[in-house]
Amino acid sequence: MPELPEVQTIVNELDRKIKGKTIKEVVVDAARSALPSPKILIAKIKGQKIKAVKRRGKMIDIDLGGDHNILIHLKMTGQLVYVGKTGKQVSGGHPIGTVGELPNKFSHVIIKFTDGSVLYFNDIRKFGWVKYATNIERDIARQKYGLEPFDKEYTLENFKAIIKRSPKKKIKQLLMDQEKISGIGNIYADESLFIVHVRPTRTAGSLKEKEIKDLFLAIPKLLKFAISKGGTTADNYVRTDGSKGQMVNYLKVYGRGGKKCKRCGGTVNKIRLGGRGTHYCPDCQK
Repeated sequence: MPELPEVQTIVNELDRKIKGKTIKEVVVDAARSALPSPKILIAKIKGQKIKAVKRRGKMIDIDLGGDHNILIHLKMTGQLVYVGKTGKQVSGGHPIGTVGELPNKFSHVIIKFTDGSVLYFNDIRKFGWVKYATNIERDIARQKYGLEPFDKEYTLENFKAIIKRSPKKKIKQLLMDQEKISGIGNIYADESLFIVHVRPTRTAGSLKEKEIKDLFLAIPKLLKFAISKGGTTADNYVRTDGSKGQMVNYLKVYGRGGKKCKRCGGTVNKIRLGGRGTHYCPDCQK
């Protein structure tokens, strides 16, 4: 699943591509992908103009102005494909082989604009969704996400409170809990813990004051750097502008199981933690 930097990269690129465009037509191929229902989604967003594309956690928020919004979550296998009026295809999210002919059997929601460009929401497993929401419904959806690393509420005091409320939870699993801290997934949990020399298997309550502060500072710094590199291109993510995210070249520990630690020269371990592949260096992460 794309994490905060990858979703932010999609948001930045979509904002440039579709802001100001007017929705001419909406086609829904799979009812479960269009919420609250295909009929409502189509009726509410047709004729609306894109004001801005934003993000909350891993959710894409398209502002249509007034009391109208489109919320999109790619989940595990969702993909957005933008086709400009010249016919050039660019995609972001989970790669589905070569995009090929569009629409295809995975194209579940299609948004056509008056200038001839099209935005396709494709999803192999139909876990993701495109949802119409009023401002109140959007705000309720946003409230399900925890502390946002780039918001003013992201303070050391609030971060400490989250740590202290779940002392027995493994620190990596706490970082990935979207109701506690939004946007961090497998990649950036491993990377942030490596930066501060903390093992992902430690309980949150075992962290010392300095470790908590270091982790608090490391998370937004790491995420901002990842955004500047266009995110991490892995098995489940490519960029909407057709290029690959470059953050994969800067990862220190994620995906390096069995390889030499870039910091101390030890061997990086890969284990399963909460059902997720987890990477750390047993020599320099304590």
